[in-house]
Amino acid sequence: MPYYKRNLYVLSTTIFLTAMSWNQVMPFLPLFIKEMGVERNLLAWVGWVFACQSAASIIAQPFWGKMGDKYGRKPLAIRAGLCLSGIYFAMSFCHTPLQLALLRFLNGALTGFIPMSMALIATNTPEDKAPRSIATAQTASAAGLIIGPALGGLLAALAGYRGSMQVSGMAVLLSTFAVWAFVQEPNRADLAEQTSLLQDFGISLRSRVLSSIMLTVMLYGIFVASITPILALHLSRLDGSAPVWLTGLVFSLPPSALILTAHSWSRMGGRRGYHRNIQIGLAGMALCGLGLALIRNVWAFAGAFFVTGIFLAAITPSTGALICTKVHASFRGRAYGMHQSASMLGNLIAPLLATRIGAAFGLSYVFAFIGLVALVGSAAFSFLINGRQSED
Repeated sequence: MPYYKRNLYVLSTTIFLTAMSWNQVMPFLPLFIKEMGVERNLLAWVGWVFACQSAASIIAQPFWGKMGDKYGRKPLAIRAGLCLSGIYFAMSFCHTPLQLALLRFLNGALTGFIPMSMALIATNTPEDKAPRSIATAQTASAAGLIIGPALGGLLAALAGYRGSMQVSGMAVLLSTFAVWAFVQEPNRADLAEQTSLLQDFGISLRSRVLSSIMLTVMLYGIFVASITPILALHLSRLDGSAPVWLTGLVFSLPPSALILTAHSWSRMGGRRGYHRNIQIGLAGMALCGLGLALIRNVWAFAGAFFVTGIFLAAITPSTGALICTKVHASFRGRAYGMHQSASMLGNLIAPLLATRIGAAFGLSYVFAFIGLVALVGSAAFSFLINGRQSED
């Protein structure tokens, strides 16, 4: 078996386990904070806990991407996995939201297992097979995101939120060992020039491809990160008797849509252009966000949330395919770092604004807010790519 196929199988499995571990913990953090005894200013604490990781990631992810270009993506993936595993175990011993916020900050500063694994696939797969391989890895990630909330809800019922975090730590530790033992990286980039992190940001912003990708993933980050902190609370208000498993089910719907449609979006992007997929995805996100704000029935909300996932699925494989087909291999690790940084900028802004809007006007207004943001972002994306046609 060619090494790149073995890499794809191993890394898709470890990405699946890591994404599952992530999503069996993250959706329930608001309930974990509430379990700590926080009643007053609950939404404010939720916003800060979710934003702390993003604040650290904005600078840290491009830095680690740069280190991956310089020293290899495999050792950086192993480093990130060890850090993430330790952070999950430490989170299970938190007793105050301030302790949790600190660990979330370290999470953003020290981890990045999945982005580094994606860069490893993109730089060690033949270019004609790379977009399909990235789509496969992203599908594995989505599968983990589907199973994670359901497993997290089950583990929370059986062993509590702390037990669920410890299981996550073990899963990531196993994934890290698998990368160390089975993944090969014969293709390490030969950096033609040494650049600073600030110069890397400048290169990315001047590139039509990378600037459009960074705008897209920032909008995607705002959309998703606005929903994640408030979804469990919103569902409980739509249906006061909603069990934990129903919350996990609804969280799983957008990743389910990604699994069902990712390869179709990838094929469409290959034929008609990945930028076209992104335009469709952003417009659909806008319409769905505005629609979710109006729904008052939990099952109708679930159906609309699944449709939202179909449009979100247009974004993820398309940005990954653009990086592995339009960005030179020597900059690809940094490109994935910039990709992650832009997403984390959205993740930083979103929880603080969303929880403030939800506290002031009601949680339904959060969905109206992200719908309007996606609408404006869609127009900005079209202006960006149509106004710079002279570049490659």
